[in-house]
Amino acid sequence: MPPVSQAVLLSWSVPPAATFALLLTALVYLRGWFLMWRAAVPFVPLWRAVSFLLGLLSLWIALASPLDTFSSFVLTAHMLQHMMLMMLAPPLILMGAPVVPLVRGLPVFAAREFAGPFLNWRVANRVGETLTHPVVALLLMGVTMFAWHTPRLYELALASSSWHEVEHACFLLASLVFWWPVIQPWPSRTRWPRWAVVPYLLVGDLENTALSAILVFSDRLLYPSYAAVPRLFGFPALHDQAAAGAIMWVIGSLAFVIPAIAIAVQCLQSNRSLAQASSARKREPSSRDGLLARWQPFPGGFLRGRLSGRRFEAISFVLLFAVTGLCLAGLASGASGEDDDQVLRLSQQSGPFAVSVFAPAGDLKTGQSDFSVLVQDRASQEVLRDAAVALRAQQVGNPLKAQWARATSEDSENKLLQSAAVNLPESGDWTLDVEIQHGGRRADFSLPVRVVKPASGMSFPWPYILLLGVSAVLLFTYLRRHRPTTALRLPRPDAKSAAQNSAANLS
Repeated sequence: MPPVSQAVLLSWSVPPAATFALLLTALVYLRGWFLMWRAAVPFVPLWRAVSFLLGLLSLWIALASPLDTFSSFVLTAHMLQHMMLMMLAPPLILMGAPVVPLVRGLPVFAAREFAGPFLNWRVANRVGETLTHPVVALLLMGVTMFAWHTPRLYELALASSSWHEVEHACFLLASLVFWWPVIQPWPSRTRWPRWAVVPYLLVGDLENTALSAILVFSDRLLYPSYAAVPRLFGFPALHDQAAAGAIMWVIGSLAFVIPAIAIAVQCLQSNRSLAQASSARKREPSSRDGLLARWQPFPGGFLRGRLSGRRFEAISFVLLFAVTGLCLAGLASGASGEDDDQVLRLSQQSGPFAVSVFAPAGDLKTGQSDFSVLVQDRASQEVLRDAAVALRAQQVGNPLKAQWARATSEDSENKLLQSAAVNLPESGDWTLDVEIQHGGRRADFSLPVRVVKPASGMSFPWPYILLLGVSAVLLFTYLRRHRPTTALRLPRPDAKSAAQNSAANLS
């Protein structure tokens, strides 16, 4: 395997917070599925658990694989990532019938006090029914796809790792809503006749076709960032855009058309088969029957209303929630400083080399700053991974303030880049000199940078603030459900009134 291809395959960017959340979701689902299997519940067979786990795995691959690492360099990789988030992971997750196993896998206290009541809350049911209505789901899918592929929002996602995560969350949630009427996961109940899903999918395919056609047939580059970054695989940025549109066209159409054909074949079966399937669906319990609130269909009771040791359950849940929440918040707050937060700061050619330098956007802060360097052959644009890269930061007007660092690909998520942390101890104007050596050839590059002192105060700890908000909501919900009720007290009659009433009754 060529060294460049090997480096591409090794360029994984594992997100710690998302990985932890997906593993926790898988464990909760497996626990719930195992308890249901042990209770001989027939509605979640083994293949559903396998489908759900494959959906989580495909979601993790989309977020952690080289598709994410090279999404800011190659539009084709970014489009493949979007296809996995929208066309592969959501249907697999929904085919796992995730609602009941996930609730069943929670601690008893959490399922009884929070998950069950929330899923049977009238407002939650109305919101869910509105979102999963086929018309609303179709509009939401189309608006999400077209909005995030407009140049302004797309460039915003490329420039900021935080907005990139928001984009991924929007794609995943909109796709889960879109595929809900198609999969109709148990124990939900269908809103339209089954044959109506066929035109529903075809309209979704038209939305996907229209957007992909814009990318394929456009005679200009829609996203300027791909014109600025170096071309890693040789083909021009406009060809990359057309290839991304073709991938979206083909994969998206297959994802829509194949289920539409399968459902159409089902609808063309005999009336007897359809009647039997309809009666079987009617016998299955649904959320409207109060399944998630009463858990009556499960042998022995899904959640018994009165359990011994409720105080122990509450304390255990609080400790488990605190540990899990703090771990997730710590991983989310420590996920900054990745390659996604770097932008192109220098792109020059000198001698036999073409060099691109990536660093954080704007003024750099005093202290350690990460720089990444891409070295390419000037003539062939081949990536030179074995080139020796040395960085020297020197303060303007003070040659004694020089900081040296040697860049390597070991600490870089993108193994085609060579990264190093350079110490910038003082504020002011600095010059970053990049020295390249390869095969007896040498070239120097220079990049001016501005260093400022970081603003006073701590950065906003949004993961911990979010954890406190969720905790406050759960506490408020628990106190509201268990607030004491005052019985209606009738005034006690005095002795004179009682004697009068007794005399009246005797007469």
